[in-house]
Amino acid sequence: MTDDQKILLLKRYMDRTLTDQEATDFFSWYYNVSADEFHNLLQRASDGGQPLVYEEASPAFLTQLNSRLTALDNKEQGAPVRKLSRLWWAAAAAVLVLAAGTWTILKRPAAKQDIAVNKPGQDIAPGSNGAILTLADGSQITLDSLGNGQISNQHGSRVILQSGSLTYDAAGASTASYNTIRTPIARQFRLVLPDGSKVWLNAASMLKYPTAFTGTDRTVEISGEAYFEITPNAQQPFRVKIDNKATIEVLGTDFNINAYTDESSIRTTLLTGSIRVNTTGGSAVLKPGQQAAIRETIQVNNEINTGQVTAWKDGIFNFDGMGVGEVMRQLTRWYDIEVIYEKNVPDIRFYGEIGRNLSLSQVLEGLKLSGVNFRIEGRKLIVLP
Repeated sequence: MTDDQKILLLKRYMDRTLTDQEATDFFSWYYNVSADEFHNLLQRASDGGQPLVYEEASPAFLTQLNSRLTALDNKEQGAPVRKLSRLWWAAAAAVLVLAAGTWTILKRPAAKQDIAVNKPGQDIAPGSNGAILTLADGSQITLDSLGNGQISNQHGSRVILQSGSLTYDAAGASTASYNTIRTPIARQFRLVLPDGSKVWLNAASMLKYPTAFTGTDRTVEISGEAYFEITPNAQQPFRVKIDNKATIEVLGTDFNINAYTDESSIRTTLLTGSIRVNTTGGSAVLKPGQQAAIRETIQVNNEINTGQVTAWKDGIFNFDGMGVGEVMRQLTRWYDIEVIYEKNVPDIRFYGEIGRNLSLSQVLEGLKLSGVNFRIEGRKLIVLP
């Protein structure tokens, strides 16, 4: 075949328009093509390097393509940084399908050497929806398995659980008391505050809030990570206190706060509107697309991938540009595991997205192709050199 014929077959494979004879010709060529030739023709077929999306592929093709793209990425990028392109994520590690508004991923068959697990079936399931609600009187309610309906009435403020989300109806409230909702490791939860503002809590996070906003402002406290969609009310500004280290002031906006204690800084990222970040060391007003990193001082970053920041809320791990340590911290919170490094932390960065609804070994199956190997022992994830 000529190069033009091979490129045509590549494009038709992407479009799923191969005839039976063309499919035979395509796979016959593919199984024997050199890495250099494949890379060259793939670039030409993808119109100058734009990612090609594979929606369907045979397991044999994906397995072969996986090894070729990994070798090509390693050759181009060099150790210790190996790029997992979006093409890799779409074609090699998984098939991405947009269904019911969320990304799901169908895993390719794993080779025996992919992930070492102690015993057959000892994989670790992903986290799920759930939280523990502490009422004003100190009593606790586990929300994971409760049915729909009213679960409490505190001074006229009704607390209602509906379809895995908690809602407060404060229309009849005579006074305000405080509730605390906490997500354990491997849990996340959504609630609607008494003013209609929506909050999503990531794993290992906490939110303290009043059952009715009766004062001159609306103040809540958080630790861990939360995404906010605030109902505007200029006469009653909204404030978020973060571990007694910072306060976020907002009238009406969407923003994310990452305040995990094992991260290097508190990060507040603005998606819409405007917020002011206040600390003892100063303050800063953020515009949409900016992020404030809070340490001893406030550092404002203008080049933020907001989709990556909020991916967790949409059921996705987005590992673009992340190092091994940051990725492992995310896996620790979502899978309730302990991460152990057999030697030093590998100096490698990952690129790509994968669903948070996958088991741990399925996620690791993709990560290992960046040059990092793993072993699962019980609830311990051992990162190998």
